Amino acid sequence: MRRIFFWAHFVMGLAAGALILLMSVTGVLLTYERQMVAAAQNAAVEAPAGAEPLSIEALSQAAAALGGAPGNTLIIQRGASDVVTLSKGRRDSVLLDPYTGEVLDGAGEETEAFFGRVMRIHRWLAFTGGRNELGAAVNGAANLIFGALLISGVVLWWPRKWKWPLVKMQLFFRRGLTNAKARHYNWHHVLAAWSFVPLFLIIVSGAVFSYSWANKLVYAAFGETPGGQRAGRQPAAAAPPVLTGEVQPLDQLVAQATEPFSNWRRVSITLPEPNATTLELAVDWGNGTQASKQRSVSVARDGSGFIGAPVGDISSPASKARRYLRFVHTGEIYGLIGQTLAGLASIAAIVLVYTGISLAIRRLIRIRNSSKA
Repeated sequence: MRRIFFWAHFVMGLAAGALILLMSVTGVLLTYERQMVAAAQNAAVEAPAGAEPLSIEALSQAAAALGGAPGNTLIIQRGASDVVTLSKGRRDSVLLDPYTGEVLDGAGEETEAFFGRVMRIHRWLAFTGGRNELGAAVNGAANLIFGALLISGVVLWWPRKWKWPLVKMQLFFRRGLTNAKARHYNWHHVLAAWSFVPLFLIIVSGAVFSYSWANKLVYAAFGETPGGQRAGRQPAAAAPPVLTGEVQPLDQLVAQATEPFSNWRRVSITLPEPNATTLELAVDWGNGTQASKQRSVSVARDGSGFIGAPVGDISSPASKARRYLRFVHTGEIYGLIGQTLAGLASIAAIVLVYTGISLAIRRLIRIRNSSKA
């Protein structure tokens, strides 16, 4: 049985090694994409000497002058010199200078374009243009083969006898190995052991993105269907407030909304209708992807206080699981540490491919020499 697993592992590794290597290399490049794009965008802001950033009220007026309408979102960062984002839709947003309220044309565009191309190669093998259906199918299959390699590798890695001297050889790098074959064999086993869990999560979450059947399995596990409505209990709707005074400036209302969240990083303001009595905001003290660190808040526009309690994620269990898988793939669900672990796992995958192919070629040469003999 072990021999069957070995040859299956051997053949699959040779068949998909190059594709797995490409996905791993692009995965490493994408490790800190979010932070690097944000840094490139913020670098476009030039703070005038001694100047103070505009008030949120002034920024909302600048957004309105640029076509911002009620229902659009104005995203304010905690950093005074960070860009402000006006989001008019999922793929329609502009960046504003926090000191002038003017559009920052081209801010971070080159960095975004680079990571966009890397992402398209990573997901769809699209070296030019947009989504490549054939490339997406090939990459999806390579990801499944990588999963099969990981599982068959566990069988091959498993020590015949669980004695510490033998197990230690499979868990730690060894010194003094005299040839490349021995070193590669040691590296292959050690890195496979330590990177198994993050690589398994990356592979499983990648399959959910690639295949509708995998996505449906996630929903079926919670008794739901994609796009269905089986949400948990909705918070009780608060009675609409009655304005008892004049509408207060946005700065005061945002300060009131963020007061319970002293470590907030960004706040997303839904631009209100002129006669609206409440202001809807989303306060985030995470990296923008962690639902557990986000709250929706409603405050009365006359400054009289909160309307109801802050509300967390009310998505259905399946939707929460799907969101978890989306960001466990990049590690972002666990913040900077998670991103770093995902990047290190991708580096480990690169070395696994290299050492695996190296060992496979050596075996093929031995087989050829034995055949000639």
